[in-house]
Amino acid sequence: MTNRVPFSKKSIVVLVLLMMTLLSCKIATIRSLEEDKEAKAGFNPNKYVESIWDSQLIPTFHDQAIEITDLLGQIDANQNKAIQDHGHRSGTGAYSFMTYGEAKVLAYAVDLRIGTLSLDFAPFDGTADAVMLVGPLIPRRNDAVRDAVGFIKFNDFVNQTEFAEVSNALKNRVLEDVVAAIDPETITGKTVSFYGAFTLVDRSEIEIVPVTIEIQE
Repeated sequence: MTNRVPFSKKSIVVLVLLMMTLLSCKIATIRSLEEDKEAKAGFNPNKYVESIWDSQLIPTFHDQAIEITDLLGQIDANQNKAIQDHGHRSGTGAYSFMTYGEAKVLAYAVDLRIGTLSLDFAPFDGTADAVMLVGPLIPRRNDAVRDAVGFIKFNDFVNQTEFAEVSNALKNRVLEDVVAAIDPETITGKTVSFYGAFTLVDRSEIEIVPVTIEIQE
């Protein structure tokens, strides 16, 4: 029979203190020098957009966008169902949609530095069906690209400021890389193909933010 040696009160106190010390220890996060530098610099929305643009955002548009005349027809027929099937939003805001299509450019106009192309969707009848925002500014209120893709979630960011910065960075990417490839002054009368997003605020005023634009020959 094995004899058990009882713990003394002193031993118990030492064990309790040791356990409290271990529980109070913080586990250190090991980062590279570059990661440590980025962590200290804070969130960089432009780097975030760069990391998702080609790898995730554009493929999502190609896979899930709905042809514009089909989408607008669905909205006209049953807006709630169209929202349920294709819409995304952040919080309680208006729903945004990914779309693509072909359109004839009827006119280019600028108001308060917000440039728009009036678009006539096929079958072409000479009447504007929507506008495309082409800068030099995209309104601050327009978060269509960020919200339409569905995978950029508010809860993935530290606060509302970072979430808003992502939208601004996306709009800058559109202006610098997408819209910069065309000359809005000479595009009137030409046919374009595009992928883009719009927020459904007023059905009679569809404003598309492009993520790709191609002028047809």
